Amino acid sequence: MVFFINMTLLVLSVVAVFAVFIASGKHAKKKEEMKQRFLATEEAANSVRKKDIDPALFYTADLSALPAIPEGDPHQVQRCAKRVMIRFEKPLTNVELKMQYGLAQMDFIAEYEENFNAYLKALTNWATEAPDTDALKILQLAISLGSEYRDTYKTAADIYSRQGDKYGLDALLAHAEKNHFSDPSIRKQILEYINRKKEEKPA
Repeated sequence: MVFFINMTLLVLSVVAVFAVFIASGKHAKKKEEMKQRFLATEEAANSVRKKDIDPALFYTADLSALPAIPEGDPHQVQRCAKRVMIRFEKPLTNVELKMQYGLAQMDFIAEYEENFNAYLKALTNWATEAPDTDALKILQLAISLGSEYRDTYKTAADIYSRQGDKYGLDALLAHAEKNHFSDPSIRKQILEYINRKKEEKPA
């Protein structure tokens, strides 16, 4: 009886190992196929000839819509506003960008997008030191443009909370939920922060 049980366990062990081996082989094959498809797509994207960037992507800052910039422009808002900027309504991968505009445009696209992010960062930094009324105008613009900076939302949430503005906090939460974030963890932190502020009582 003991021999029979041991043999049964041995057979089951062999079957289990064989099943794991088969599954592992299928996984490795699938992984290799995905890798090959990616490489083929990447190669095709790198072969796309240079195309003009869609004019609709270029963003021109309108400083007249903002409060008066402090003397000396300590946060470099004007300097950032003068740079060439592009803004993507819908995030695209590098492969998608290369497919649309060609590899030769990638450095320019990266530079223009970084300029846009630098402008949003300058606006956010300015708002953190501005009076509440001015700060909200600045922050509302940055948020409407899709800012991904935590301080953009946290500063606005702090102001709305101080003012007891539940509607403002609700609107801010809706924007944070709608806006794209490259890092989902940042969105989570922002949403949690705004919700905490909604639960606080005005000072």
